[in-house]
Amino acid sequence: MSKVAGFVVRSSKFRHVFGKSVKKEEHYENVQSNASAPDSNLLDCSSKYFAVPWRGGGGPFVVWPLSKPGRLPQDVPLCTGHNGAVMDLHFSPFCDELVASGSDDTTTRIWKIPVGGLTEDMEEPQATLTGHHKKVILVRWNPVADSVLSTVSFDNTIKIWDAEKAAERSCFSDFTDAIQSFEWNYNGSRYATYCKDKVVRIIDPRNNKVTNQSTGHQGTKGARFSWLGDRPMFCTIGFSKQSERQIFFWDERDTSKSLSEVQIDIASGTLLPFFDSDTSLLYLAGKGDTNIRYFEIEDADPFQYYLAQFLGKDPQRGVGYVPKRGLDVLNCEITRFLRLSQTHIEPVSFSVPRKGDQFQSDIYPDTFAGRPSLKCEDWFKGANAAPMMMSMNPADGGTFRAVVKGSSQGVDMAAGAVPAG
Repeated sequence: MSKVAGFVVRSSKFRHVFGKSVKKEEHYENVQSNASAPDSNLLDCSSKYFAVPWRGGGGPFVVWPLSKPGRLPQDVPLCTGHNGAVMDLHFSPFCDELVASGSDDTTTRIWKIPVGGLTEDMEEPQATLTGHHKKVILVRWNPVADSVLSTVSFDNTIKIWDAEKAAERSCFSDFTDAIQSFEWNYNGSRYATYCKDKVVRIIDPRNNKVTNQSTGHQGTKGARFSWLGDRPMFCTIGFSKQSERQIFFWDERDTSKSLSEVQIDIASGTLLPFFDSDTSLLYLAGKGDTNIRYFEIEDADPFQYYLAQFLGKDPQRGVGYVPKRGLDVLNCEITRFLRLSQTHIEPVSFSVPRKGDQFQSDIYPDTFAGRPSLKCEDWFKGANAAPMMMSMNPADGGTFRAVVKGSSQGVDMAAGAVPAG
């Protein structure tokens, strides 16, 4: 082992992962997004589209096919139903064409985009969710249950919805300060928040109770939360009193103190975490930064191993993560991000250097299949299930793995394979 820039480094099959910007002609140009939403990633991706707030009155946003790089038209088709700026966007994990938007107008809207993308402006959403009293700052679909959507508002409440029926099913309001970060856990049975009061809360949404909480970073700037896959660990990313950017690692079974604390650098931009549970790689992309750092996460001390960083040219205003189903596995691509800058969106591909063009099974375990494991009503009644997984080997033809269901919050992964369909 050795140390690089203060981080521990050791041998790993992901040690030589490298990030590379695609060719200029594969960028998305003429991007007119002037949105400012400090708690949002601003940009979101499905395996077929990206969505980003757009310039103009009434809170428009663009949904554009990933397969159409180049210059976006001046009269690009827009989703235009909101009466205030769009603060956050999130694609359904189960439908590439379904996207939720949270707005300054206090509403959340659900949009069903035509297959292939918009050809004209869309004014009418599939559903409108009303009930918050201040702007909606975050929207997040449950990763396991169909049509379960969470909305986070500046009124310091979190609502859980049956999005298909546009019905509010629960509301949690026991917060003392603004909510800065929200994330569902691996099997969608709990969620976690990080608030301006510097407290991390883990919440059971069906009993509306805090199951655990801890005090995080001491700095006053915004912080983020990230679960670390199906392991009983999470990390928080925030600031010290001296404005140092930090990662704290925690055991969710005992949050009386952190497992490990890592000082990254001194900078003002909030770090956006993206955890890939297939490879156990954690990516950190700072707003206003030009780089994306990445670490390999393990269960034992020191819990993280710094690998490297991608260095770009333009500062990133937001970052979107492309689902694994959209990757080029025969060229050993393991992750792809879209970096939103002032005038364009730049795809960045992370790959493992390997010879040959055969499928590399050791770097491609089964991945999330993009199908729900539970019906909405079953989830609200207390059912839990592991995410549905699928093979990434093109020769398998998209084989889906059997779903494991159970009443406990921790559900083991399934081992058996079943044909798709």
